[in-house]
Amino acid sequence: MRSSRDSSQPGPPAGQPLQRERKSVLRSFSFAWEGLAFCFSTQRHMRVHFAIMALILGAAWGLRVDVRDMLHVLLAMVLVLITEMINTALEYAVDLTTAHYDARAKVAKDVAAGAVLLAATYSIVVGALVFATNPRLGELVRGQPPNLAIPHVGVVQIVVLGLLLVGIFITWVKKTTRRGSLWRGGIISGHAAFGFLIATSIAIVTRDLSLTALALALALLVAQSRIQARIHTPLEVLVGGIMGAAVAFVLFMWPG
Repeated sequence: MRSSRDSSQPGPPAGQPLQRERKSVLRSFSFAWEGLAFCFSTQRHMRVHFAIMALILGAAWGLRVDVRDMLHVLLAMVLVLITEMINTALEYAVDLTTAHYDARAKVAKDVAAGAVLLAATYSIVVGALVFATNPRLGELVRGQPPNLAIPHVGVVQIVVLGLLLVGIFITWVKKTTRRGSLWRGGIISGHAAFGFLIATSIAIVTRDLSLTALALALALLVAQSRIQARIHTPLEVLVGGIMGAAVAFVLFMWPG
């Protein structure tokens, strides 16, 4: 009796276990590196994560974060990258096995995305605790003089004024274009505008690279969250970020 498998097809005869190719350690590392490079080159969120992490590490180095706190920060960063890579792998696996909409596939993707969100939230909490308790950061914040071009106006007042101006303008744009609500959607990302307005204000007032890197990392994190949640496109986030930075620059540099 002939086997059901055609003799012309490759592979072991029916009933025999599949012989897996044994890979060397060096080749395994090569495959792992290819996976990491693939995620970095194809996944925008991975590139944003790397940019934020570079800024955070630069700020931690400038603020002289101790070894124990640095380990907590690195653990949170690596956890975000790991969950992002697992999320990417699961999305490709689901797309490979599902040709049409399937509620179970949606659940699998949503759960993987939830893991990334949980890891990102954990990293934010760790960063907030580490930097908020950093003594050098407190010294820098308390020691900054109000070096402003506008007389008799404090830093907080200028930032609040900028937030009000940006909020009013974005609200007017949304009503004019009839796109988006007060806090969601529209052709300009208000969250990105607010984040980069505050980050630019911190950079202008403190003129400290560590504080600037930390503020910019938080602004990028806010902007990336709007894209990842599919509330705004990258262009809408970019427009909001440029607007916020420009408003802060104009207010602080306005000739008195």
